[in-house]
Amino acid sequence: MLFHDWLKDDSKIVLFDGGFGSELIKRGLKSGKIPDILNIEKPEVISDIHESYYKAGSDMCQTNTFGSTPLNLSHYNLEGRIEEIIENALENIKKVRPSERLIVGDIGPTGEFRPPVGNASSDQWYSSFLTQVKLLETGVDLWHIETISDFKEILTAIRAVRDVSKKPVIASITYKRTKRGFFTIMGDSLEKCVRALNNEDIDVIGANCTLGSHDMVDLLKNAIDFADKPISVKPNAGQPVIKGDQTYYEQPIDDFANDIKEMIELGAKIVGGCCGTSPNTIRAIREIINSL
Repeated sequence: MLFHDWLKDDSKIVLFDGGFGSELIKRGLKSGKIPDILNIEKPEVISDIHESYYKAGSDMCQTNTFGSTPLNLSHYNLEGRIEEIIENALENIKKVRPSERLIVGDIGPTGEFRPPVGNASSDQWYSSFLTQVKLLETGVDLWHIETISDFKEILTAIRAVRDVSKKPVIASITYKRTKRGFFTIMGDSLEKCVRALNNEDIDVIGANCTLGSHDMVDLLKNAIDFADKPISVKPNAGQPVIKGDQTYYEQPIDDFANDIKEMIELGAKIVGGCCGTSPNTIRAIREIINSL
């Protein structure tokens, strides 16, 4: 398995892709519309974004399926179209994937929280993730469970993946910075999450979204002390700026790329970007990796 070879190669830094939703916004995605339906409505746009990241130097890119669980799609009355959405997502990325590059099955949160915040149960989470995983399994090389803010939800997602697939798994939690350190919105500390993920049947421990690159450097400095597995980082391009009904990220690419360089030096194995990053961001990181 190529991904496992990359993990074993001490000289290899794996370059992930960058933001997807922010690229869709540049191409006219309207606020409130779920990006996943564009796999059907605008397949050429989806393929173009994937291709732009591969051309920029990404070793692997993830499917446009962040929200493609029945629970999440039900918010848009699209749960009945999940098979069509995922089949098109796989086709859109397969047609532009170069040889020796990988396709990552993207699994985001269900959008439903457990009590007291919401009414979701672990069984509902599990069933929803399982449906998504079964539809993606034959078309992906590995998995990225990402932007999960509830530790119990990521454990449920891992279980659903492992009940279907033996392929590699990256499990990424999103954290906020507090005066006491880095925590999920449900109150679980970075140390608690990383130490627990050490014991899960996953290949890489990750952090993504919410934090800009400066804060992600500090998070990595802490996480590296607890992690027994390789680490993946995909920070945002700084903090969001709201203009009208759109969200923008204005961190200069060089500033972001320099922070990624520091994260590589600290020990990050997989690097990339989340909200606000672009193919130009990934191109700048590729140049840094090639210079190391």
